Amino acid sequence: MSTVTLEVGGLFEELDHLGLEKQLSAEKGVRRAAANPASGSVTVDYDETITSVERLRRKVSSCGFRCRGSVTPRHVCEPAAPAELRPAPTSHRGHGGGTPAQDEMAHEMGHGSGMDMADMVRDMRNRFWIALAFTIPIFIYSPMGGMFTPPAPPFGLDLDLWLFFLGSIAIVYPSWPFFTAAWRALRNGVLNMAVLVVLSVGTGYVFSVGSTFFFPGVQFYEAVAVLLVFILLGHWLEMRARAGASAAIRALLDLAPPMATVLRDGRE
Repeated sequence: MSTVTLEVGGLFEELDHLGLEKQLSAEKGVRRAAANPASGSVTVDYDETITSVERLRRKVSSCGFRCRGSVTPRHVCEPAAPAELRPAPTSHRGHGGGTPAQDEMAHEMGHGSGMDMADMVRDMRNRFWIALAFTIPIFIYSPMGGMFTPPAPPFGLDLDLWLFFLGSIAIVYPSWPFFTAAWRALRNGVLNMAVLVVLSVGTGYVFSVGSTFFFPGVQFYEAVAVLLVFILLGHWLEMRARAGASAAIRALLDLAPPMATVLRDGRE
């Protein structure tokens, strides 16, 4: 029985790892699979006579995640040949275990490949501000903003068409990460929060588009946009907290020296 830690990109949330663990555990020769969204990795206990690291890597990729292969955790040093003893450094940043991409490859959700946690926090923050910026005029022009007297839509556009353009910008781009995560979850046979978000946001948006172009009905652009703004704000704050916790854990691990002196029979 062997154990390998695989670097995984695409773990968006805590519930996202359930599908990955389910698929890997069903793989022939795998005894146990435990995914860690905070570190962007999955640890697999497997029988090397039945399966291999390359096969496990392909399985992770087929589940909709990125996998670059096995990695060594930051707090574990690569085996090295005997060398002259010297004072051990106090930081792990110089040794070969771990890469910047590995440190915080927590989730993809529409984020660029190779993003660390700080990049993902900034990406979610940007999506929130974009959604908020376009939600405000949607609200003003909508029936909910009847207390205001907005100017006529620009370029001579019909009000419904103007709300469609504003709503599409406020909803489609900011919510895209949830759609990619929901699709991945359904592929892996898991119902998670991303699926719930897509059902609420997607249903309201699709119905509003239909009532704009194809059939008479009420539009819900403002309701969907406002809901999405609160969802994005919650995820942004959650990711900031997770990034802080991950940084604190790494700082604790860095306190341990990467080398140790072994005494056998009183001799080093």
